[in-house]
Amino acid sequence: MASKNAREKTLSKMLLLIVKNPGIRPSELNSRLNVAHSASLRSTLIKRGLVQKRRKGVAVHYYPIRRPELIRNLAKQ
Repeated sequence: MASKNAREKTLSKMLLLIVKNPGIRPSELNSRLNVAHSASLRSTLIKRGLVQKRRKGVAVHYYPIRRPELIRNLAKQ
């Protein structure tokens, strides 16, 4: 159970980074979270409808999906 809580905490941190830094690239997310790979975490946020992935040429960028309740909840953290 502890690993599920740790994963959710990491997901929250990642979402907060994306909200505060729209257009952030995967390498920057990995660096700031001190993880080697974050593809499964990013995929989870996309599936939950919290972020979107946009490709610009070969570069990939992540943006938050604007949801007022999400912004309010993150602002409390």
